[in-house]
Amino acid sequence: MMRGFYNKKIADCFFGSDMRIDLHMHSNVSDGSLSPSALVQLVHDNGVELMALTDHDTMDGVHLAARTAESLGVGFIPGVEVSTGWGGRVIHIVGLGMDPESAGVDAFFRDVCVKRDVRGRRIGERFDAIGIHGAYEGALSLADNKDNLSRTHFAHWLLQNGHVSNYQEAFDRYLKTGRPCCVDVEWPGLREVIGLIHDAGGMAVIAHPGRYSFSEDWMLDELFKAFWDMGGEAIEVCSGSQSRDADEKLAGVARQMGFLASSGSDWHSVRGTRPAPGTQPQIPDDLTPVWRFLSWR
Repeated sequence: MMRGFYNKKIADCFFGSDMRIDLHMHSNVSDGSLSPSALVQLVHDNGVELMALTDHDTMDGVHLAARTAESLGVGFIPGVEVSTGWGGRVIHIVGLGMDPESAGVDAFFRDVCVKRDVRGRRIGERFDAIGIHGAYEGALSLADNKDNLSRTHFAHWLLQNGHVSNYQEAFDRYLKTGRPCCVDVEWPGLREVIGLIHDAGGMAVIAHPGRYSFSEDWMLDELFKAFWDMGGEAIEVCSGSQSRDADEKLAGVARQMGFLASSGSDWHSVRGTRPAPGTQPQIPDDLTPVWRFLSWR
């Protein structure tokens, strides 16, 4: 039996249709480059018919995006990408169809964003220790939302100031796990995050599973099992931030385990290398899309 809430409004409009859909993207409310309204305009211009805004650990941009989407005739699902920890890795869970006004949502993300700022200050201290000064202040100056500081802002500051030759080098040399300026955070647990999403009327989706690097292949399978056992409903079968080989593998996982399937560009900026909104691969026809079972708000 499929999990979630069957919603006739979505099903009647979108069931079985050949639509361009993107359920994972970011605005400047987190680490994207465009305002929520400008992002929705880009989505509309690209021919996307159903979208979700999924900023990192905040839903502050959802209302503006929803109003803009309504004015442009774009279907809109409120969302968020939540940071969690599992198996010694940071895992991202997308919540789709959540009510941003639901009890506990605002307080939950305020707490997470405090952790982001503490991490940012510690990252700055580590850069100071290796002779790269002003990183925290510089990264913060690039964040349009000062309450949602990201490693992306550090990467752009490093690139702008000539410390790296490209964006990815900032992560490879300094910011990703095991590098000198990486700072671990005690993110909310997986069960807590899934519970938050469900309590707010949404569905839980593992974001870009093809990106997670575990020391053993079986560990990714264990993540899927744990997520399913905790009530998770879907995985991003197609993502702009994972390989096409990963897409094919994850389609097989969805078939075998009964997950609903989602697709998202994970778009942040024209400066990035990820596909423009709506141009990422869409899910195979034999999989059941997550949007058939979402609450429409």
